[in-house]
Amino acid sequence: MVKKKGCMPCTQFEPFAKEHALDESLDFRTVMREDMPEKIHPPYFPFFYLYQDNKIIESWGGTSEKKFLSVLKRTLKNKNS
Repeated sequence: MVKKKGCMPCTQFEPFAKEHALDESLDFRTVMREDMPEKIHPPYFPFFYLYQDNKIIESWGGTSEKKFLSVLKRTLKNKNS
């Protein structure tokens, strides 16, 4: 999860995202936008990346619980196929 300093939606959504990622046995990491090079800042926050074998397989942003769970479900289904 990429978040930025002072982002209230990021702070509010982080526990949900972390809990569901860990429930699916996924690693969950938080990166502060301020610690990233400016040229790779995501367009909005919070922003999520799913990696597999050191490659980004999915990326999205926002605080929609439905979207978050949908992406996890779709990605894990494809991973286990």
